[in-house]
Amino acid sequence: MFRQDYIMRIIKVFVNALVKLIRLRREQNHEAARQMIEQTWEEIFGMPTSSIMALSERTLLSMLLKQDTQTIDTALMVAWLFKENGGLSIAEQKEKEGFSLYLKALNYYLEIAVDPTVSDEGFRWINEDIIASNLVTDPHDSIEELIGLLEGPILPLSTMTLLFRYYERYGTFAKAEDMLFHMLNDYPEATDIKTSGLQFFERLLTREDGVLETGGLPRNEVEEGLEQLKASVRA
Repeated sequence: MFRQDYIMRIIKVFVNALVKLIRLRREQNHEAARQMIEQTWEEIFGMPTSSIMALSERTLLSMLLKQDTQTIDTALMVAWLFKENGGLSIAEQKEKEGFSLYLKALNYYLEIAVDPTVSDEGFRWINEDIIASNLVTDPHDSIEELIGLLEGPILPLSTMTLLFRYYERYGTFAKAEDMLFHMLNDYPEATDIKTSGLQFFERLLTREDGVLETGGLPRNEVEEGLEQLKASVRA
């Protein structure tokens, strides 16, 4: 009962914050908007924002995500707020800070998406009040938006690895293959990427043709990718 009350209280805080953030952004009151985000974070975690920012995305997620499916909303709130905060920094022409926050948001979304306790169908907003507000987007759409916002600089290997895992898990195999070869090009010294790549192609070869085609990577292209990777390993 206590946990259910906590979740419902946090959802109410979050929806109220979404409404206020729209008004504050329209007024270009960036400082008040940032304070609103920090207050909401502290409501969720029960700790100062400075402590929250010092934690890794994986650690933050482990603090929130349990088997209870309703906590997926709480986890997604945090990712959304990182993205909102990044947008405020960009609006204030603090590009480096904004990039860092967008990256943190992307990493956090991806950590949720590939977490083994979250089903493929479960990676979505669940609470009806949040959905009915029409103020949030589908998490998959948020990930694609953040990728676009981060386009340009080379992403950290840890982020690219999460994207690789995310694309494979959700069946976009062509994008997973693209990310694999981007990692090989951008981080040639990371030898474990080739091992992960070989295992990836071998897993795909066990999938049905229809599944591979839906994922944008027909069997013949999987075989070609595998041979290309094997050749690079032998070189």
